[in-house]
Amino acid sequence: MQSRDNLERMSVILAFIATRLLQLRFIKACKEEVGTQCCETVLGQKAWKRLWLKMEATPLPKQCPDMLWAYDRLARLGGWKDTKRTGRACVKILWEGWFKLQTILEGYELAISLEHNDL
Repeated sequence: MQSRDNLERMSVILAFIATRLLQLRFIKACKEEVGTQCCETVLGQKAWKRLWLKMEATPLPKQCPDMLWAYDRLARLGGWKDTKRTGRACVKILWEGWFKLQTILEGYELAISLEHNDL
């Protein structure tokens, strides 16, 4: 983060992540329109499948889960318990869930690359 170029690159990456998290954060407010859409648009195919396997511990469904499912599972992955019974997680919790999901994806990609390289 010492140079201007590195700072600009990091800003672009974090802006992309922030946009995704805000999309998830406001899912509850417009659940009729957005909540029933496939979560693959925000998470991507590999990400929602790994999230499913981590959080549901059951075989993958034939259809992609909806955005409300993704919101709830990312929040729970981030440590959300809904103790206040509001049904809404804060952006910080969604960020932590997102970060953990990225760690899971990175581990998955590493395992695949190790399998192909036969170290």
